[in-house]
Amino acid sequence: MIRRGYCDIDGGQLHYRQAGSRDKLPLLLLHQSPSSSVMYEALMQVLGDDYWLLAPDTPGFGQSDPLSEPVSIVAYARAIQQFLDALEIEQALVFGHHTGASVAVQLAHDHPQQVVALALSGPTLLSDALKNILPEKAKPFPLSADGSHLLSMWQRMRDKEPDAPLALTLRETLLGLAVGEAYPDAYRAVIEQPFGEQLQALTCPVLVFAGDGDPLYGQLDAAYGLLAKGEKQVIQGARTYACDLYANEIGAHLKAFFSRACKGN
Repeated sequence: MIRRGYCDIDGGQLHYRQAGSRDKLPLLLLHQSPSSSVMYEALMQVLGDDYWLLAPDTPGFGQSDPLSEPVSIVAYARAIQQFLDALEIEQALVFGHHTGASVAVQLAHDHPQQVVALALSGPTLLSDALKNILPEKAKPFPLSADGSHLLSMWQRMRDKEPDAPLALTLRETLLGLAVGEAYPDAYRAVIEQPFGEQLQALTCPVLVFAGDGDPLYGQLDAAYGLLAKGEKQVIQGARTYACDLYANEIGAHLKAFFSRACKGN
């Protein structure tokens, strides 16, 4: 059963989903932008018997209040760390997808004692070409009286995965419309993060993976090459919405990896 709640942090409230039992090892799930923790509901159904699952909405997304400071990956990670502290979680496993991978790496870099092991889907080790393209992918659509901005956001989300179920595209379209400037701000924050340097400095076990249709798939080998204790997987056929559409396969990879990582520690 997935339950929902709010947690007080500096500057506001963080909304989150949780599943599983508190007597299990905590597994933190960090979402992509401009989605929310709803993208993890399918995966939480798969993993609920094995972990205490915690999926917060990043500040400014879903039902979480925006940051009370300028947007950066450092600020996002600080909010997530405050969330963990509020729930009295001293150590956790962490999984992040796309923007969530950026926040996960920042969290592990800034608070290495709190992260037992890390799994990253679509690690955001961006090439110069991707850094140039990314801002356009999150550029806001001006409001228009004829509602054409609604169709523009629909098309943007549809282009990410043209074969996705229509209900999934609709969900992501509505989330994208709701967050306003938080969407481009998050992408800018990802671009500005020294992701490669932080990834290389990590000492905990790290799994990197991506779908072979993921826009970040081309960076997977480079990200893996930076890891001190690394593993790599490829999810055949998966794209942007891998966690929704390939939950069983991803769940199996996560359980196997985290089991190995915990035994190694």
